Amino acid sequence: MSGVLLIPMAVATGVVVIVVAAAVVLVVLFVTVSMRGGQRRGAKRRGETRQELADAHERGERAERDRDIAQEQTRQRIDPDR
Repeated sequence: MSGVLLIPMAVATGVVVIVVAAAVVLVVLFVTVSMRGGQRRGAKRRGETRQELADAHERGERAERDRDIAQEQTRQRIDPDR
C-alpha cells in the first residue's frame, strides 16, 4: 500500500523539478539575450562616438588651416612687400 502512495508523489515531484528546470533555463536565456543586446548597443555607441571624434578632429584641422590662411592674408594686407 505504501508503494502505491509513493508513485503519485514521485510523479508530482518529477513534474515540479521539470517545471523549475524549465523556468531556470528560460531565465538564463532571457538574461543572456538581454546582455547580448546591451553589448550590441554599446558597440554601436562606441562606433558613433569614434566617428564623431574623427569628424571633430577634421573640423579642428580645417579651422586651423582657415585661421592660418586668414592670418597670412592679414599680414599681406598690412605689409604688402612680403
